[in-house]
Amino acid sequence: MAVSIHDVARLAGVSISTASRALNKAGRVSEETIDKVQAVADRLGYQPNAIARTMRSKQSHAVGVIVSDISNPFYGRLVKLLERQLADLGYASFVASSNNDIATEVKLIRFLMSRKVDGLILGPCQTDAIAHVAHEVTGTPTILFDRDGRGDLSSVKVDHYLGTTLAMQHLLGLGHRRIALLTPGSQIQPIQDRVQAYADSLRAAGLPYDPQLIVFADSSMNFAPAQAERLLLLDDRPTAFLCLGTRILAGVVAAIRNARLQIPRDVNVLSIGDSDFAELHSPAITSLAWDVSAVSQAISTLLFDRMQKKAPGVETLVVPMRLIERESCQRLRD
Repeated sequence: MAVSIHDVARLAGVSISTASRALNKAGRVSEETIDKVQAVADRLGYQPNAIARTMRSKQSHAVGVIVSDISNPFYGRLVKLLERQLADLGYASFVASSNNDIATEVKLIRFLMSRKVDGLILGPCQTDAIAHVAHEVTGTPTILFDRDGRGDLSSVKVDHYLGTTLAMQHLLGLGHRRIALLTPGSQIQPIQDRVQAYADSLRAAGLPYDPQLIVFADSSMNFAPAQAERLLLLDDRPTAFLCLGTRILAGVVAAIRNARLQIPRDVNVLSIGDSDFAELHSPAITSLAWDVSAVSQAISTLLFDRMQKKAPGVETLVVPMRLIERESCQRLRD
């Protein structure tokens, strides 16, 4: 049988209202009474009714986290850090994956809102149309990850344009002129930024933009090596691959191996996004990296400030990328 606040109050020799104030450390109650009531509660194993406490305080001390694809290693790392940082701030996390489906995303948002979460963190589906999100979360502090809040919602974004520019400058500086770009195919801003930086870098180097060298996969998690193998069969095949995500990177590496070519002797590879695969592969893969810890810290701090009503305005934070040089890139041989 569950222990109630009545049991705690009776054994502590105080009224129910005093026991409640002592356990919540609210109102006029002495430290001595707080210690006595807490000791009784601990001995009995008393657990406060979370639903009732939420109704009284209008706070659940819980945050909803929805990502588009929890199987993506990056989201797994981000969620793990967010859970830890939110816990340090006194909040539990409810984590869900929309599987890149807007209807599922809306259902999850509504479910979490019905549970009276104090805030939401959203890595939305592969779309820049966030109107459905803004409409659903009205009145609830919400932070978007890697999407433009368009003046309605605060967000934390990675500087994909600058990062891709750094990668292109590195490859061009090594003498590469035929550089393939492999990325998930969608119209979201991060993808557009990468493609724009790719095209602008070629133009700045006086090189033509060849659409054959861009491969748009259905998803970073559903990439087949055959898509890279097709590029390697071109008469003027690419000498370098710029690829997003662990699955695409693994597919490119497999395609190069199947073609009996070697990295970096025959083909250079540069990953957008660092991973254990990139670091531990032989040869180790040069990568563009963003600090996942800095991203999660920015998200949790922005959300906490809004939940505490310390910063009610809309704000966008941009996290830079850096190039980690390893063994998969070298100067192009004549």
